Amino acid sequence: MFFEEGWTPLSEITADVFRRLQVLRADKKIGRGQGSLGAILAVSVWDICEATTKLGATAPDGTVVSASKDLVLWADPTNLSNEHVNLRTGSVGSTELPDAHGELPDTETQIARYGPFLNLPLVIPINTYQSSVGYMAEEVREDLSQDTALIDGARTILSMVEAGELVTREIAKVRIGTALTRRKFKLAWAMAAAKRPDLKTPNRWQGL
Repeated sequence: MFFEEGWTPLSEITADVFRRLQVLRADKKIGRGQGSLGAILAVSVWDICEATTKLGATAPDGTVVSASKDLVLWADPTNLSNEHVNLRTGSVGSTELPDAHGELPDTETQIARYGPFLNLPLVIPINTYQSSVGYMAEEVREDLSQDTALIDGARTILSMVEAGELVTREIAKVRIGTALTRRKFKLAWAMAAAKRPDLKTPNRWQGL
């Protein structure tokens, strides 16, 4: 709610994207195969997070402290939470993603992990957001139901899993190459994860 000029809170970005998607759906401007509104929202906001060159956290005195983009790397691109943050809440440690044991981190773990930065609101440069949201409106109009590149990307990820290979986002991106946009790679991962739920495992991006 309070932040430095030139920055916009992650929670407000998520709320704004949701409103825009609701309008697009009401106007029948969301293409076939895009998924549920919640999934489109998650993919869209994670895509904005990935596009940003800077991430910050708003300190209690209102200043922005630089933060690692690791905080906003998706685990499941259709889920609004990763290991560190829930996009609707937008603050450090607001995750609602259970760990490998099906549990959320307790307060003691959160304090040890984030120290004085726990619960600070995350912010992104407003120009990054404005640029990304324009592309989003075009991308969600696409009919993905017969997108062969997307389907082939999902098959590639599945084949890697079935072959027993180490499958992380970066490894899969290299294998797929330039056939998919950043957004469509997330959708391909989600398609593959629908058949192999272990692809949604927290911290998979680290190769764990």
